[in-house]
Amino acid sequence: MIKAVIIDDEERARKLLKEMIGQLLLGRLNVIAEADGVATGVEVITKHKPDMVFLDVQMHDGTGFDVLEKLKDLRSEIVFVTAYDQYAIQAIQFSAFGYLLKPIKPKALFEVIERFETNRRELIGGVDKRARVLIENYGDDGKIKKLIINHMNGFDVSLVKDIMRLEGDGNYTNFIITNNRRVITSRTIGEYEELLLNHGFYRIHQSTIANLRHITKYHKYQKGSGGQIEMTDGKLFNVSRYRKSGFMKNFLGE
Repeated sequence: MIKAVIIDDEERARKLLKEMIGQLLLGRLNVIAEADGVATGVEVITKHKPDMVFLDVQMHDGTGFDVLEKLKDLRSEIVFVTAYDQYAIQAIQFSAFGYLLKPIKPKALFEVIERFETNRRELIGGVDKRARVLIENYGDDGKIKKLIINHMNGFDVSLVKDIMRLEGDGNYTNFIITNNRRVITSRTIGEYEELLLNHGFYRIHQSTIANLRHITKYHKYQKGSGGQIEMTDGKLFNVSRYRKSGFMKNFLGE
């Protein structure tokens, strides 16, 4: 059974989540402790060493990220619980942590637990390193710096600026990174499209997302064609004619 704690400064929010867990996950997840802020949250995690922590992002004495910063050698999987906060959610997504939006939907809670149970060993094994990436991504300059790329042997961490492109291959995605690094992940290219769109990337073709920082040339070619781009490693890639207009707007900053 999964041992969990809930950290939220709203008593009613803790009660509703605990009731939902009791209804949906009886016999699979047990809430062993609760806390109402950063200081008490650090205490209950340190004392109980739970498998999972449901952690509110904004609390009266700080944030959920403050909790992570105060913990050493974290071994609990974190599921953030938050009202809609676009930057916090992006930082969480880039760091491969789970999150639930308030008000929590039963289906979303169920899916988070399913994912945890399926990948439990891999998730907890790397949680402290992922937490450090998350804290860095949630820095005060408003720029996401690193992306965690999950793969069958664990995960790699890459600077976003060093990712040259993503190449889709069915249900897999190849990350092509500077210094001849290549990472294969079992997520589709479509799952990364929205995540990377506002961070200098654009999907130029059904099978290719390009980092605009690494494009060195654009070739028009014949009318009706989307043309081709050349990248910093010398490779050429077709631009879909249906995506050409959007690509040019993003590339030229129009």
